[in-house]
Formats: sequence, structure tokens, C-alpha cells
Amino acid sequence: MALAVPLSRFTPQVGGGSAFYVRQHMSTTSKNWKTWSPFQSPEVREICAHMTDAERAEVSQRGGGYGLWVAATFALPLAFALTYRSLIAIVIASILVTVHIVGIPIWQKRQKRFLCSTAWAREQGFTPERIRMFAFRL
Repeated sequence: MALAVPLSRFTPQVGGGSAFYVRQHMSTTSKNWKTWSPFQSPEVREICAHMTDAERAEVSQRGGGYGLWVAATFALPLAFALTYRSLIAIVIASILVTVHIVGIPIWQKRQKRFLCSTAWAREQGFTPERIRMFAFRL
């Protein structure tokens, strides 16, 4: 079945053919994969595309910190409570998950401040109050 479909169906009509497209797409993707998110707004995507290497390193560090935060206040307590099903485990998990939920808006405000503090965002006049983090409204 796959051989019945001509390769031209999968290559762009403009841009030098599939090899050019794949090479160009891979270099762009490999440069920005650490800052990419399927739900980020166009403003955030543009800011991330213009980050310096130092800013990208800080984004990676922040992402790792947030991953630890999610593990400590959501994933691990919930898994522990579901595994052991004791009253104390459920109470502790409930408290930690509540702390996690309460912390989400705080984390988002800090992320907005960081994104707007990047060199390119400052040049463009982005402010934390006006930037949307997600492509959709919450």
C-alpha cells in the first residue's frame, strides 16, 4: 500500500525537495526542542525561538525543577496513596496535591516574568501582564 503512494505526496511543492525540507526542519527542531510545547502561545513560541544559549540553559534548569515539583507534589504522593491505600497516605497525598494545584498560578507568573525578562522579549516590549502562556484560554 505504501509503495502505491508517490513520494511527491509527502514532500513540499516549494523549498528544494524533501532532503532540503527534512534537513531544515531537523535543524530548527533540534535547536528548539527543549523549549517546545504543543500548547504554548504564539508569543511564547516566538520568545523561545529568540533565546540566547544562557536563557535556554535557564529554561532547561527551570524545566527540571518543575519536573521535580510535579513528582514531589503530585505524581509520587498520588502513586503512593493508590498503591498503599492507607488513610494517612491518602491524607498526605491530598495535602500535597492541593499544594501542587495552588502552586500552579504562582509557577505560571514566575514563568511569564522570566520569559519577558529575556533579551529579545524586552526589545519587543513584552510584559508579564499581556503575555499568554497557552494557545487556548484557561
